[in-house]
Amino acid sequence: MAGVSELESALQMEPAAFKALYSAEKPEPEDENLVFFCQMGKRGFQATQLAQGLGYTGARNYTGAYREWFEKEG
Repeated sequence: MAGVSELESALQMEPAAFKALYSAEKPEPEDENLVFFCQMGKRGFQATQLAQGLGYTGARNYTGAYREWFEKEG
């Protein structure tokens, strides 16, 4: 996915259109593990807020961001 600016329209697509564009199943609003992240944390937080506003109740932000994950796991 390109970024936060594309997220709103992506989450409102029909499932078949989403799969055709992203080669992945569209998440369901009730999915529990819809995790957003970015390098520093701001865009991941914005994406989480946007998804929650669209009814994706399980949307979460990985607060440590990619940088933390990379330092611990990379």
